[in-house]
Amino acid sequence: LPTKTPPSSNKDSRGSAHRIEIKQGNTEDLPFQKKTLKQKNELSTLRSLILRQRDSLREQGQELAENSAQLQACSDEIKSKQKMLDTLDAKLQDMQHRKRILEGMIYRATEKLMASRQALNEYKER
Repeated sequence: LPTKTPPSSNKDSRGSAHRIEIKQGNTEDLPFQKKTLKQKNELSTLRSLILRQRDSLREQGQELAENSAQLQACSDEIKSKQKMLDTLDAKLQDMQHRKRILEGMIYRATEKLMASRQALNEYKER
C-alpha cells in the first residue's frame, strides 16, 4: 500500500500505527504469502533451469552441426581417396600386364639371339 510520508512531528505515532496494521494484515495472510513466494521462487528457479538447458541445447546443436560438417568432410575425403586408390590400382594392374608382355617379348628375343649365335657358331665351325 502506498503511503504518504507523514509530517515529522507526527511521524512516530502514525508510523507505528501503520506498521501495526501491516503486521496484523501480514500475519493473517502469512501462509498464503509464503505459498505465493515459494511458487514464485520455484518459477524463478524453473525459468533459470530452462534458460540454462536451452543454452546448453543450443551449444550442443552447434557442436552437432560442426561435427556433422566435419564428418561429411571426412566422408567426402574418404570417397575421394578411395576413388584415387581405385584409379591407381587399375593403373598398377595395367602396368603389371604390360610388364608381363615385355618380359615375354624379352624372353623370346633372348631365345632368338641365343639361337642365332649358336647358328652363327655352327656356321663358322664349318
